[in-house]
Amino acid sequence: MLKADLDALRALGAAMAVTADSVGSLDPVAPIVAAADAMPNSAFGAIARSAAIPTLAAYRGVSVRIREMSSASLASADSYDDTDRAFSDQLIRLNADRR
Repeated sequence: MLKADLDALRALGAAMAVTADSVGSLDPVAPIVAAADAMPNSAFGAIARSAAIPTLAAYRGVSVRIREMSSASLASADSYDDTDRAFSDQLIRLNADRR
């Protein structure tokens, strides 16, 4: 029999939301630019500088994906709950009809 731990699923969703916020708040641009500025005549410095915005976009993308997983976890818990409640209500109605 399939059993879902809805409290654990909700806790996972909440934890993932916090993680998404944390990842979304990271801004690697300033440290990357500072590192590039520390190497003004270096080819590596120029390459590092060009990576700043794509790196920021990658962090934002990861944050969005984690938030989607959070939402899916929370929605799944609600869906399991709704299905369980509907099934229970149906059983109660069927048992009442037998009397």
